[in-house]
Order: sequence, then C-alpha cells, then structure tokens
Amino acid sequence: MKKRQARIKRYIGDRYLFEVESTPISKGFAFVITAIDRSSGKRSHVNNLNGILSEFDLDEDDPRTGESDWWVPTKEVERFQVRAGEMLRSKYKLKQIESTLDEDRMLGEWSNIRQEWNPENWIRLCEGHKATQ
Repeated sequence: MKKRQARIKRYIGDRYLFEVESTPISKGFAFVITAIDRSSGKRSHVNNLNGILSEFDLDEDDPRTGESDWWVPTKEVERFQVRAGEMLRSKYKLKQIESTLDEDRMLGEWSNIRQEWNPENWIRLCEGHKATQ
C-alpha cells in the first residue's frame, strides 16, 4: 500500500457487511472497522468491541480501546489492515463478532441509517473489487 493512500477493504458476513478503512491523517492513519446490518443498512464503527480489541494486541491503558476509530502510525497501518482481514475471514471469529453485534443492536447502540440501502449493490461492489485485484 502506498504510505499516504486511503484504503477500504470490504468483507461479507452472514448478517453484517464490514468495511475496514484507513485514511491518511496527521502523520498516520485513521483506522476504522464499520459493521453494516444487512437487513436495515444501519452502521456502526466497531473497533471498540472486545472481540475486535483482542485481535490488535492493544494495552489495557491504550486510549484507543475506548474509541470507535483509531489513529495508527503509518508504519503500523498495514499490520492493522492485515489483522482485520484475517479476523473477518475467520468463520469462528466472525460468528463471535456478529453475535456481539446482534446484542449491541438490540440494546440500541446503532446509528446512521443509510438511505436507499440495497445490500445486493454493496455485495456486487465488493465482489467486483475482488475480481480486479
């Protein structure tokens, strides 16, 4: 990846779609994982879920653990992208994450309803992106 280039990777789960995004900011990157409910189009940044935090080896006192998006140094952004991809391609880990997201959604911790949501278009976009790589 070019050091200062924004990057979005998409992953398809059973009940959620995921976007892993890195955007250049202030000598590093904003790194965020967004989960999108496939039925409603509601979305939430999910970096701070315990199941996700444990994958990134962050210290307990790291301030990022309480945030839904993280600043990541340029030299670490590729490692974060790879780790997120491995996690979201693992059927076992994905099942755990989706179960936690179901609980969060039932508690009303979701926002940003997407207008004119069509998950099939998103999936086609994701599949088309894979074909060009």
